Amino acid sequence: MGHPVNPEHPAPEQPALEVRVPPELAEKRQRAAAHDELERLKSEAAEAKDNYLRAVAEIDNTKKRLQREKDEFAKYAAESVIRGLLPIVDSLDQALVAVDKQSDPQAVIKGVHLIYRQLLGVLEQEGVKRISTIGERFDPHLHEAAGHVPVADGAVDGTIQEEVHVGYTMHGKVIRPALVKIAKATHDTRPTTYDQDQGGIDNG
Repeated sequence: MGHPVNPEHPAPEQPALEVRVPPELAEKRQRAAAHDELERLKSEAAEAKDNYLRAVAEIDNTKKRLQREKDEFAKYAAESVIRGLLPIVDSLDQALVAVDKQSDPQAVIKGVHLIYRQLLGVLEQEGVKRISTIGERFDPHLHEAAGHVPVADGAVDGTIQEEVHVGYTMHGKVIRPALVKIAKATHDTRPTTYDQDQGGIDNG
């Protein structure tokens, strides 16, 4: 029989047994863990590559789509303007028929004025406006000088007296300056506003 255990003096604990892993088994476990880690990294790399290729393909498709939309817009950008011009072409056809039939000259003239008003209406719808000229001060941002004319009675030196051709703006931007002639006093040798802005030109 064994010795009785005194609860006041318990038996000393036995030290835990140390389990020794053979070096071969430890190395095998390390290789397995390294293999698993390598496989995990390969999987993550493959997934990252797949995501990258998908993103590149999506960007390329987006670029192609935007280019197609841009080309389509450029192709039909003037469609609304053309639609507005078609009634004017119809009016011109009618005017030419009237001329060929030697119709009433006054009717032909009225037709031409109608066509002109129709054309101006189309331009106004597109934001195109005529540049004011006669009686206005010369503005180098809006006007282009074709020469000088003597100051007439009531005219102001440096103002526009003749319009050679009409100028236009589109949505406030000058698309063609007005070609004009400017009043200049022949007895006054002081430079006009135009001369100060542009350096002046000689009458020819």
